[in-house]
Amino acid sequence: MLIVMRQSAKIFKNVFIVVLLLSLLISVVQVCASEQEQKAPPGFFEDFVATFKPRIKYSPADEPSVETEALPYWLQSWKEFKKQMEDQYGTSISVLLDDHHQHILDGSSSRKGRNIFWWNLTVKQNLWEDGKLIFKARGSNTDGNPPNGITPLVGSKLNLDWAAYETELGYIANLYLEQKLMDGKLLVALGKITFPSYFDENKVAGWDFFSHSFARNQAFIHKYHTIGALGRYDFSDKFYMQAGITDVQGIRSETGLNTAFHGEDYFLTMSEIGFKTINSKGFEGNYRFDIWYDPQPLTRHDGKGFERDTTGFGVSFDQAVAEKTGAFFRYGWDDGRVRKFSNYWSIGGTRKGLIPEREKDILGFGLGQGITHQDYRRANNATHTETIVEAYYKIHMNDWYSITLDVQTLFNPGTNSRNETAVIPGIRLKMLF
Repeated sequence: MLIVMRQSAKIFKNVFIVVLLLSLLISVVQVCASEQEQKAPPGFFEDFVATFKPRIKYSPADEPSVETEALPYWLQSWKEFKKQMEDQYGTSISVLLDDHHQHILDGSSSRKGRNIFWWNLTVKQNLWEDGKLIFKARGSNTDGNPPNGITPLVGSKLNLDWAAYETELGYIANLYLEQKLMDGKLLVALGKITFPSYFDENKVAGWDFFSHSFARNQAFIHKYHTIGALGRYDFSDKFYMQAGITDVQGIRSETGLNTAFHGEDYFLTMSEIGFKTINSKGFEGNYRFDIWYDPQPLTRHDGKGFERDTTGFGVSFDQAVAEKTGAFFRYGWDDGRVRKFSNYWSIGGTRKGLIPEREKDILGFGLGQGITHQDYRRANNATHTETIVEAYYKIHMNDWYSITLDVQTLFNPGTNSRNETAVIPGIRLKMLF
């Protein structure tokens, strides 16, 4: 824990610099604005530190009512600017900063650590009735061929950090049109899309986990930020169907024009049906079923040429089991003769407000396993499976930032039982403006 605390100082330093620069930029915008407050704003450092103070709670009898979470002056100015843009121009803006560190306590490359800083800018512009243009720019401090971060140090075949595949400091991730038709029942999207934002979603197992193995199904063919199109039709508020195609050769940090419309045009096809249920206690459940088709030729693990026109399927379930408790389950199957895993499953849950007076904190737990095909094991000296256990505690500091403490335990790293079990704690600072 001491090692992690020392390393976390670097995380806070990097993000604090970014926040400071952002505050200075907002101050310039405020000076140029036509309407300015006459009184001088409080100092940034004083305002930032004040957010760590305990929240003041007021009784219902107190008048007038006041907010229990006062925002820093610079953030309040930013929120007012965003509201003005949305009201006057139909433009919504959000900025996400994520800085996290992971350190290996036991196993291969023990006492080594990796830090990843990741950012995301999202702009949504209303164009006409039920039509909007979505733009996302993002980047990371990682460089070179992925995976980056902690995953290659332990030789894992599972993705221990969902930001590990960022390779550029900045690039255009998404630029696409989203249109609703037929009284909002039909949704159509076209452009450079993130397919995993529409398929294999899960309300319980999401991006609060460090590992991509719990945020998304590892048997799926996940294509991020590639040219494609999709359509979704909601038959009711409890049943929908959707399908889409995307460039399976696309590279997330490129435009995709060179792969989608030149040479061999291989497009991944994916379909999903989903059901929403409400039980007798009023708890919601979501049940999704997916199937996909990949036409591109892939090298067989047994060395006997290529295999093309592969298919796979998967499920993603989440169920509220109590007022503040949810459970999830995922399963996926793919062609193990050419894929890393022939089967993958994960299970776990989350609990909100475990500690009194901390109702927005989240405790999460997950158990997942990737199962390889016999051809893969023979070709890669593997022993069958790789299993991951992860637990995290997300501390809600305020509505705009949080701190997450995490620990992962990896059994049979690299799908080889001769490799030592790896224990990997981590810490994350996340800011959303």
